[in-house]
Amino acid sequence: MDNLSSVLSYLMSRQGIKSAELARKTGVGQPVIHRLMTGATDNPQISTIKPIADFFGVSLDQLVGLVSLNNQPSLNDALLHDLHNKLTAIKTISSVLVDFLPLLIEGYRKAVSASLQKEDISDEILPLLSINTTNLLKIINHLQEIFTHNNK
Repeated sequence: MDNLSSVLSYLMSRQGIKSAELARKTGVGQPVIHRLMTGATDNPQISTIKPIADFFGVSLDQLVGLVSLNNQPSLNDALLHDLHNKLTAIKTISSVLVDFLPLLIEGYRKAVSASLQKEDISDEILPLLSINTTNLLKIINHLQEIFTHNNK
């Protein structure tokens, strides 16, 4: 890939998006994106291609074909911080769920046995809720370790 149009086409194909969706997500007009994809624009403005590069997580040099896409930069600090915050929120919710799921399962079973609730969920599936939530916590911890390690 040696020019903007081929790199942009490749990135859009890899992401599975069309020019209209890219326009909506980047704020760059669809006609401008079309001109970039067809090579009709020889010298695009940085203010035009920067949102596109940011959307795909590539540098401007990578987007215009000066640097290979294989040399992806590591995650930037803002993205790592955002991911860390989201993972922490999921981790907090999951931790609470792990604590409350046994009580919720017991309450559900009592409601079914007292005929207050029709059994909509199989008794065999209920223990999987706790296991899946515990596994989610393990995955989050592992991801946070990876992000922390890559941020050093």
